[in-house]
Amino acid sequence: MFKSPLEKLRRSHWLASLPDTIAVPPLAERTARTRPLDRASVDDIAFALVALEEERRSLGQTIMALEDVLRMARRQGARGSDNAVAAAARDLEARK
Repeated sequence: MFKSPLEKLRRSHWLASLPDTIAVPPLAERTARTRPLDRASVDDIAFALVALEEERRSLGQTIMALEDVLRMARRQGARGSDNAVAAAARDLEARK
C-alpha cells in the first residue's frame, strides 16, 4: 500500500502530531494563507514557525503571569473560591 511522504513522517513517534495544514502569515505583498503541509515549501514552514513562536512566547508569558497571581494569592492565604486577583493585589500592597 502506498504511503504519502506525510504519512511516512507521521509514523515516526516524534512527528506523529504533524498538522494537515499550516498557517503562513502575510509577508510583504503576500497575503496570509493556509497551506497543506504536504505542499508547503521550506520558506512556508519557516514563516509559519515564526508566527507559532510568537504565539508560544505570548502563551508562556500568560502562564507565568497566572502562576505569579496564584503564588501571590496563596501567600495571602487565599484558597478555593476566594478571589485570586483581590488576594494578589493585597500581596502586592503588603510588599510596599
